[in-house]
Amino acid sequence: MVLVRSDARALNERYELRQRIGGGAMGEVWLAHDSESRRAVAVKLIHRELLDPRAPEEVMRRFEREAELLARLRHPGIPALHDARLDPEAGEPYLVMELVLGQDLTEIVGERGRLPEDEVVSIAVQICRVLEYTHAIPVIHRDLKPANIMLTDYQRVMVLDFGVARIFRTDYARLTQHNRVLGTVAYMPPEQCEGRDVNPRSDLYSLSCLLYELLTGVPPFIGDAARVMYHHQYQAPIPVSVLCPGVNPALESVIMAGLEKRAIDRPATAREFRERISSQPPGPEESGVTSSHMAAAVPALHSPSRTMAEILPVQARVTQAQALFDAGLIAQSMPRFVSLAQELEGLGSEYADEAAKCRFRHARCQAHLGLQEEALRNLRTLAEQLRARSSPDDRLLLEVRFQSGQLLLDLGDQHGISELADVYRVLTAVNRPEDAQMIVDVRGALTRASLG
Repeated sequence: MVLVRSDARALNERYELRQRIGGGAMGEVWLAHDSESRRAVAVKLIHRELLDPRAPEEVMRRFEREAELLARLRHPGIPALHDARLDPEAGEPYLVMELVLGQDLTEIVGERGRLPEDEVVSIAVQICRVLEYTHAIPVIHRDLKPANIMLTDYQRVMVLDFGVARIFRTDYARLTQHNRVLGTVAYMPPEQCEGRDVNPRSDLYSLSCLLYELLTGVPPFIGDAARVMYHHQYQAPIPVSVLCPGVNPALESVIMAGLEKRAIDRPATAREFRERISSQPPGPEESGVTSSHMAAAVPALHSPSRTMAEILPVQARVTQAQALFDAGLIAQSMPRFVSLAQELEGLGSEYADEAAKCRFRHARCQAHLGLQEEALRNLRTLAEQLRARSSPDDRLLLEVRFQSGQLLLDLGDQHGISELADVYRVLTAVNRPEDAQMIVDVRGALTRASLG
């Protein structure tokens, strides 16, 4: 028998619930300690009062469906399912999932208000990649909203709550029918409001509502549930540019297209949505933007000034570019890192390390903007250059290889597991104090990949 603190609550004598970290109408999520694996996990429980009423089997059926679905999903943008107990007679039902550290978008917007365009694009691109995966199964999320999107410390998006069909308690923000909620009203497509079948384009409508809110600070429609449902079905939303003057027209265009009333008028797939939102509109001589042209098509709202380059020391400009990146202004920081890398390389071999760091940051910008293939190519080239002049345990080389491994997995290449495993082996062998967080990050990425 596993001993736990006398004031702690334990499930199955294994999962010690330590802190409530989230919750919704169906259940709550706890930070817990798994005494067998000796790791922190997230445990999802059903609200106890929902198990008491006349039809607990309906609640359990939906909880079981969520567990079955999570067991099938293997994507770096979706928390992994570790364990589940679904028989109420055997004890309290629960799901045990990968613990994701970060903030959901509701919290982020509450603290920061409107988000910068480049950060919104980065978030949109990553959500689309998750939807490309789930729609191919096919699985429709049906409840995309800021509270179900987690942003980690590394600006990686995690899509939460793949319950698909669930029972919720009644509240003003949710559509209810016989105590059942099919989604969240503020982000609900017209066909879902009407009780009709949903499809992948339904998720794109919800995604567009979410992005609209990130840019403007409010959802497309507000008010009581009935009023919002009516507006989703019959009222055109106020254009993004009215509430957010100066917004990139290409960004506004794809969001407003995603908010079309008829599903057939929206972007056809998550991939099309992603490609449109991460590129500018095609010129008169081209009908689309291919991946080889996407890097040039990403809107650079403020290119580095040559006058500024002449005035500021190079290290100050490197710090400035990093500050832009940290603030979520990815497209603004990306051309700066390219320019700085070229300038540093021209100063001689003594600046090679600083130039390499700028090349690395440039590739990270590309990855955040959805240019995964280009980012991977640049990281591989950089890794070869670093190997030629550095030891295998060089910190920057390991960071480059770590990001390469994650990109490989994002692109569906299982060689990413080998890359992550080798990075983890080197890190644990040298065991430097300054690498402690990186070891944790690589271990987490490797564990998620291995489970797939």
